[in-house]
Amino acid sequence: MRRVASGLVAVALLAAPAGAQAPAAAPWRPFAEFAFLLGSWSGTASSGGRIGGRVVRFTMEMNGTLLVERGSTLFPADDGKPEEASEELGCISYDREKRRYVATYWFSTGVFGTYDVEIPAEGVIRMTAPALGNFEPGARARLVFSRRADGGLDTALDIAAPGRDFQGFQTSSLKKK
Repeated sequence: MRRVASGLVAVALLAAPAGAQAPAAAPWRPFAEFAFLLGSWSGTASSGGRIGGRVVRFTMEMNGTLLVERGSTLFPADDGKPEEASEELGCISYDREKRRYVATYWFSTGVFGTYDVEIPAEGVIRMTAPALGNFEPGARARLVFSRRADGGLDTALDIAAPGRDFQGFQTSSLKKK
């Protein structure tokens, strides 16, 4: 009898950790890391000492398989410089085979690039294009979206000339509309 009781205690002890395990984590959903970007944003833009305005909209499209960014920036005429306006269209998709995000951005200047997407921390999206079309051969670009503690969004577009490090080209400080 003692042997049976000892065996039951041993089984109960071995079974207890299995029952005490934490519940399984929720399954990963594509684009969950980008949720903070969704919606319409507006604010200021800065480039080369010029201050202007910027509006951006992020939407999920094509049955939730594509994150689309549409943005425009306007720098008013100032100090003898003409008004400058630019637009961009960005499409981010998930490559299931490679298990990573990829993005393609087109700019109204005719420049375009395919970007590798990284998520180095929660609330930060960094995209790097190893080459650009319709731009100086060998140049690279980097786009960074960062969620601020106050719920706002900071963006940066950096350009690297061939063989050089990235230099800031345009930054924005945005608030959700």
